[in-house]
Amino acid sequence: MDYPKKILFSTENVTWGGSELLWSHTVVELSKLSFLVAVCIHRKLEISKELILLEKESKIKVIRYISGNLPFWKRIANRFLSYKNRFKPSNLKEDLILNFNPDLIIINQGFNFNGVNTMLFALQNKINYITISQAVNEGLWPNSNLREKMRLGFSNSLKNYFVSQDNLLVTQNQLGVFLRNAEVVRNPFNVPFTIELAFPASDNFQLAFVGRYDFYAKGQDVILQALSDEKWKNRNLIVNFYGQGNDIENLKDLIEMYQLNNVIVHPHTSTEQIWKTNHGLILTSRFEGLPIVIVEAMLCKRFVIVTNVSGSKELVIDNVTGFIAAAPRPEYVDEALERAWQQRMNWEEIGLKARQEITTQIPVNPANDFAFKLQHILSKL
Repeated sequence: MDYPKKILFSTENVTWGGSELLWSHTVVELSKLSFLVAVCIHRKLEISKELILLEKESKIKVIRYISGNLPFWKRIANRFLSYKNRFKPSNLKEDLILNFNPDLIIINQGFNFNGVNTMLFALQNKINYITISQAVNEGLWPNSNLREKMRLGFSNSLKNYFVSQDNLLVTQNQLGVFLRNAEVVRNPFNVPFTIELAFPASDNFQLAFVGRYDFYAKGQDVILQALSDEKWKNRNLIVNFYGQGNDIENLKDLIEMYQLNNVIVHPHTSTEQIWKTNHGLILTSRFEGLPIVIVEAMLCKRFVIVTNVSGSKELVIDNVTGFIAAAPRPEYVDEALERAWQQRMNWEEIGLKARQEITTQIPVNPANDFAFKLQHILSKL
């Protein structure tokens, strides 16, 4: 007698963001079908309202775990023991996964390495698994120990999904092997696929920088340094910042330090409202997956300025649908911004081309497409 297949989604992140959209939206899609769906998350992670409702309706199971702690005497003993012989805390997450006994684990990781222990746990316990890698930092390479774990984890996965072709290529370079079981997928987005927004009427030219305040990844300091040049201070260009994060005070300090009167930091603003008032997107990231904000801006008929890192450049045609800075450095961002400025009277037309291009590059419902891929994998188990 057949029984419903059990699917478990495990995310390695403890804060909610764009990296959680694909798996969480896919859970919603699969909950409509004849599967037993569970979600394994750290207690610190605040899940979406949709998942909370599904849990209340008993349509999915949400497994919340905490990190294991050692008793005081074992922590003291560890100070005198070699690393090999030290006491290690029990992994409560692994116990909960074994108790659910899934047919397939979907391991969602914010980078391409922070789910490796879950991969190896699944491999050791002969549980089928796939991976989703949401970002890759080509400036952060694994040491020999982590590299071997990653090679073992990725090579034994049923499938490895990456959100950009560049992320896949860099991962292969880090491992030194081609991943034959790899594929690029798209993340969901936060605006309707068929959204229609009028081009903003404004006396100023306005660009939006949308992203968490994390200079290490998003590089807000790069655009601020570029804007410190007198030529930008004397032009009617406004750059609006939208986001939240640990570097908010650093952001404000740099704005004050460079005396940038044409830069505005906004409170939380809905995606549609952002694109009702801004003519284009600027994003000066140091590394990425493939930013959802690029997709959203282009769907809203807005052109984009991005740095040539990770997947940011993969959806943009330079000088046609946007402008690509050679690297996340002030001089290169200035050069791309200058090209955009010289075309400022054509921003609406460029935005129309951006909309036309993006609709050929992304599916209408990425989560539904991903759910179909998982069903195909489960049908073979």
